[in-house]
Amino acid sequence: MDKFIKNTICFSLIFFTLFFTGCGSQYLGGDRNIKWKKDLSYLQKALPKKHVNLFFKISEEKFNEEINTLKNSVDNLNDDEIVNGIYKIIASVGDTHTSAYKKSLDMYPLQFYYFKEGIYVTNTISKYKDVLYSKLIRINGIDVKKVEQAILPLVAKDNEAMLKKSIPKYLMNAEVLHGLKIVSNTKEATFTFKNEKGRTFDINIDTIDMETFKGKFIIDKYNDTYPLYMQKSNLNYWYKYISSEKTLYFKYNKCLGVQESNNEKAKNMEEFTNELLKFMDNHPIHKFIIDMRDNSGGSDKYIKPFITWLKNKKVNNKNNLFIIVGRRTFSSAIVNAVMLKKETNATFVGESTSGIPNHYGAVKDFVLPNSKIAVQYSTQFNKLSEDNSNTFVPDKMIEVSIKDYLNKKDPVLDYILNYNVEKN
Repeated sequence: MDKFIKNTICFSLIFFTLFFTGCGSQYLGGDRNIKWKKDLSYLQKALPKKHVNLFFKISEEKFNEEINTLKNSVDNLNDDEIVNGIYKIIASVGDTHTSAYKKSLDMYPLQFYYFKEGIYVTNTISKYKDVLYSKLIRINGIDVKKVEQAILPLVAKDNEAMLKKSIPKYLMNAEVLHGLKIVSNTKEATFTFKNEKGRTFDINIDTIDMETFKGKFIIDKYNDTYPLYMQKSNLNYWYKYISSEKTLYFKYNKCLGVQESNNEKAKNMEEFTNELLKFMDNHPIHKFIIDMRDNSGGSDKYIKPFITWLKNKKVNNKNNLFIIVGRRTFSSAIVNAVMLKKETNATFVGESTSGIPNHYGAVKDFVLPNSKIAVQYSTQFNKLSEDNSNTFVPDKMIEVSIKDYLNKKDPVLDYILNYNVEKN
């Protein structure tokens, strides 16, 4: 009997392997146009089956219509236009955890940030040092606002914070801008900037392979002359005790159980949590700050020991416990923010989040057979609140300005440290 069962299982595995391999092979091969059409057919079939609820916002009819329209246009589009078309279709689903990604070879060596005054260059290579901290005005003669409008359909967006987080990344991508017809090729473009002195100037920027230029940017590391939130970005979690203020600052960059560090002795999250809680028990803590403004998610479980510790402590009040959130606070970090909101008496400071309290998540992914574009999708829905807000809004809104950035100031932390003074 055991042998029969084993043979049956073995036969079943072979059958299903051959069956699914055969099904997948029908989407492979052909000329350039056929390959793209096969990828789109694969996407059209796979995504609705894999996503937990793909048609919660877009109708099935509209989804199929958009894919069929793109499929029928393949012969007349360049590759970058097709990729942008895929981005647009997936963005229209309305789930910020469901997206497509194609590794781009042609990137402008410019890192942008969307300050309240506009979009500025925050890092570049030495060849283009003159554009550092300058405001972006135009790309190839097209006003930056029009460029933003062209990018918007490619972004799965619930709120303005998501746009502010996403647009700077697309501005670096020559292939995306080429697909939008902002630039005529993927090798160079003319950027127009306005510098600190108010002078407007044009500069031709050549694209590079970002992998080649890792470590070649002007600002490679943010040392202790920079605000705390910019320091040690290579670490998932770390803390600093500001003894003069009796303030414990806990920077929580990712909800992960291990430290992303080359240090073999780096503590895992459990060890780190035990160390931090012990420190809190043995030092005077007037203010406790959990900074999650750069936390993109992971697992929501790691914050629970801190909540348990806080519940019966004097620091658990609006004058002494502070949570910092921002446009990069997303996924499990949003779950953590909601948990802290419900179970503690903290004051929340910073910017509205790109993530939303009630959201799809638990991401998995698949790859389109020919183009190898990666598609990630949600497998569950997280309902955290009866309030269906499209963002998590802090009690005190503070957005970093370009002036703050240039002066290496953190207005969020400054507000918290001076909170009692300002309140009185």
